[in-house]
Amino acid sequence: MMVATDKRLFRILELPKHLQTTVLTLLKLGHATATEVSETTDKARAVESAYLNQLVVMKIARKERKGRKAFFSVDLEALDW
Repeated sequence: MMVATDKRLFRILELPKHLQTTVLTLLKLGHATATEVSETTDKARAVESAYLNQLVVMKIARKERKGRKAFFSVDLEALDW
């Protein structure tokens, strides 16, 4: 029987490589802005922002605004099938 973390891992592995990198980075950081993610992945902030917003549309990540900044986090429940 698979545990929830195994299911989550398989769900992440189903994503395209560029989104896998963004999700795994966001999991490491916990709660981060596109700038913070881009500093870790060495991709442009605009690129990571687009990837993060794509993950929000896919309901894999959540977006929370605080003032002018947008913070993203992975929705672990969404990774459970």
